[in-house]
Amino acid sequence: MKHKNTAYISREALRQNYLAIDKIVAEQSAAQGAKKPRVICVVKADGYGHGIAAVAGTLGGAGCDFFAVSSEDEAVELREIENRNGRHPDILILGHIMPENVGEMIEKDITCACVSLDNARELSEAAARYSRRERAADRLKIHIKLDTGMNRVGFPADEQRQEKTVREIEEVSADENLAVCGIFTHFSCADDELMDGRTLSGYEIFGGYTGLQLMRYRAVTDELMRRGVDVGVRHTANSAAALCFPEAYFDAVRAGVIIYGLMPNGGIDERFRPVMRFDSSVVHLHEMRPGDRVSYGAQFVAEHPMTVATVAAGYADGFERAYSGCCVKIGDRMYRQIGRICMDQFMVDVTPLEGEELDVRVGDPVTLFGGDDGQMTDTLARLAGTINYEVVCKVSKRVPREVIE
Repeated sequence: MKHKNTAYISREALRQNYLAIDKIVAEQSAAQGAKKPRVICVVKADGYGHGIAAVAGTLGGAGCDFFAVSSEDEAVELREIENRNGRHPDILILGHIMPENVGEMIEKDITCACVSLDNARELSEAAARYSRRERAADRLKIHIKLDTGMNRVGFPADEQRQEKTVREIEEVSADENLAVCGIFTHFSCADDELMDGRTLSGYEIFGGYTGLQLMRYRAVTDELMRRGVDVGVRHTANSAAALCFPEAYFDAVRAGVIIYGLMPNGGIDERFRPVMRFDSSVVHLHEMRPGDRVSYGAQFVAEHPMTVATVAAGYADGFERAYSGCCVKIGDRMYRQIGRICMDQFMVDVTPLEGEELDVRVGDPVTLFGGDDGQMTDTLARLAGTINYEVVCKVSKRVPREVIE
């Protein structure tokens, strides 16, 4: 079937992005005389909207052996995909776990986040019930989540509560139903502070909020190790920190949006290429006279004779209403979108320049974003007052993904 809308996923761009971040962390680690950390590829939200099967298959083929997702459903789907690929990578769920799902997580060898002592006890009880039922001594693998300042979830690691948190994690590490395999935190300001150069490198210098979070993380993990608690894999670095803050590498880094070729701060980095190109189609052409109005609300008024193309994508496809006024690419030229974006369509001013002939035809492909260095995606994000992550994640399920080699 020929589709009016397609999100093209470049397998080669994805592979090259993974190899680029792997090389960056290897070089920065070597410069500090440290062991190269593992690269954890974050593939939650259907691979940031790119399609989990294609993303995992490509990254696994490129050498990734550690993935992170958000939920049990995502983890199970990923495990099944990788089983078919003949691989058995580590899979970490970053979000909350429902106790009812603990048995399946043990069975499928999936590692879960543990965010509090109460949460640990809940997970332990669920693991114990599973072990009794299965007549096995299986333990649930967990990574301890520290809250160093994001104030979302995690054992509190601020200066006033560090001692209590250390004691609680000691208790968790002694639980016979749980296996502590790692400990992590998440930076809340690294995208801005690190990539925009407002944080000095080095947690000792108190490099902004990211430096403070790193100090808190170190304080807890160092004390745990001093007390003989094996914390497993230590990881704090997100995409921004992986690029700019080698002091935060430890044993692994979590590469998210950079894997998909987009920068955490909305900038451009020639080492990475956007993986997704979202194309639609011209489905109608018509002429407008001065005074004619376009789309819902009739807010756009033609001031002169115009040629208008109707494009077969809208906010139900993930091309948000907030993108109104953006530019899209038809052929080799950029054209301005006019009027409000509808659920399934939007209109574009394709009026030829004086002395030129109309260069747009029904059936022509229209690039909504991608196929460049990321500027189109970042421009849409700015129009919507959001971030490039959201632009790609919002491309809806009704838009087929087509993997291109």
